Amino acid sequence: MNEKLTKKNIALISTRPYEKNIDLFKKLKNKNILLLNHPLTEIKPLQNYAKFDLILSNLNNYQHIIFISTNAVNFFATRLKILQIKLPTNIIYSSIGPKTKEVLKNNFNINVYCPNEDYDSEHLIKNKIFNKLQGKKILIVRGTNGRETLKHMLEEKGAKVDYGECYIRNYLTIEQEKLNQELKNCTAIFILISSYGSAWQLNQSPGQWIGDYKTKFIINHKKINFLLRSGNYGSRLDDVIITKDLSAKSLLDIIQAN
Repeated sequence: MNEKLTKKNIALISTRPYEKNIDLFKKLKNKNILLLNHPLTEIKPLQNYAKFDLILSNLNNYQHIIFISTNAVNFFATRLKILQIKLPTNIIYSSIGPKTKEVLKNNFNINVYCPNEDYDSEHLIKNKIFNKLQGKKILIVRGTNGRETLKHMLEEKGAKVDYGECYIRNYLTIEQEKLNQELKNCTAIFILISSYGSAWQLNQSPGQWIGDYKTKFIINHKKINFLLRSGNYGSRLDDVIITKDLSAKSLLDIIQAN
């Protein structure tokens, strides 16, 4: 093992929702990395599902359904099960990223379209299935407080777009005093960010906790890189590492190599 990992002087701060860190932290537990859980977003169920359930009861009104995240799939599947609604087979299904595609296929055994490389709205609608959208009805399944980019692009192509918002996404702030204490014996820190929303939220904080640490960001999209470099952290970044693989093995390899 790399010499710098022989003691816990390197911290990995994950800004993902707590639930997504559980498995990752289990796999990295004994790797001599200080693992810190500081989510910038939290996911909660809606207080009232009446509006969403009405949409589910009328899924046959749509020609396309697009899922924004794995959370969207999981809440969608749960409500279908509760309502005992069978997923229609005559709809075109798509997702922003491959993990969401995988969860969809595991839940419903359906064909799912997804970008091949850059996992974002702009690359999704380049697929030929979105060439002729005039008058088509599209449902975007997502959480609250999402970006409006995809809806606007689809409407520009003549589609009629509805949101099926099935969970609440809240943005959180870094607990600076707590983090400062956790990092006091560290010589380097890695910050894991896997969503544009989390990067945006981090950019709202002054970044005082970074101090004189050697800091590297591990992210999964070039848009996050651009946002970080143009915000409060632009002059403080030693490096930004972009990877599509956020598995425990991939993260460990990145930390060992840097």
